[in-house]
Amino acid sequence: MVNLETAFESISNKLQKVLEGQGFKKQKIAASTSDEMAALFTSEGVAYSVVYSIDKKHMVLRSCAMTDEGPDNKWRVMATWMFDPENDSMKEADSIGNDFVDMVTATKVVKRVAQTKRKKSEDEGNADPKFFAKRLVALFPELREEIKEEEESYYPFRGVTFTEEKILPKLNRLLESGNKQDITKLVSILSAQYGNGNADTRSIITIVILNSFDDKYREMLEETMSDNLKKSWSGARHYKGKKVKPEKIKKKKRDPNEGSRLSD
Repeated sequence: MVNLETAFESISNKLQKVLEGQGFKKQKIAASTSDEMAALFTSEGVAYSVVYSIDKKHMVLRSCAMTDEGPDNKWRVMATWMFDPENDSMKEADSIGNDFVDMVTATKVVKRVAQTKRKKSEDEGNADPKFFAKRLVALFPELREEIKEEEESYYPFRGVTFTEEKILPKLNRLLESGNKQDITKLVSILSAQYGNGNADTRSIITIVILNSFDDKYREMLEETMSDNLKKSWSGARHYKGKKVKPEKIKKKKRDPNEGSRLSD
């Protein structure tokens, strides 16, 4: 017989030790149900979790991809062990921990994680204004239809105009609401997309969006803002109050039989 919490901590600590060397960080999380114990480790592109089902007596190692908002939760099971704290000992817990370590340090797994990080790095700086607008759908679902209408009506996507007409009013209402959870999420999206965005996207975030906000919100927004965006916003302050030149409006000619899909 062994204490379940001690056994679970031993397994997760073994993983943490090797994953930290791969650039992973252990996150503070709560299990999704009272019937579970869970540990989560994340990197730029991959997440691992260890989950123990008290009811099934299963110790599971799983993985999924990371997004700007966190794990995409499309978990893939990598290994499952039976573990009964009533009949098993720390010897069995150590065996599980060692097996999980072997799984995440296997050459092909480490290579896949490295490739994911490299791809994410190569993608940085390429996110255009339309991609940025779609990231805000998580906060404002109604944007999905508005983006679709924009795509169907104009080419290229009018980043500045769309932001001023469709996005800014929503952002200002959010700030006025004082909803700290959603405001923190907004700042997270702005910080991530500034880091990933091309020149147009970065200008939209700093000059069109942040410079339009009332100064009374500045301190609150900067509390959770990335240092990179914070520095750039400070540099963009001298543009505050100046009109950003909008795109030349060009109606998009579409084949009436052509379908339209809002991709992520």
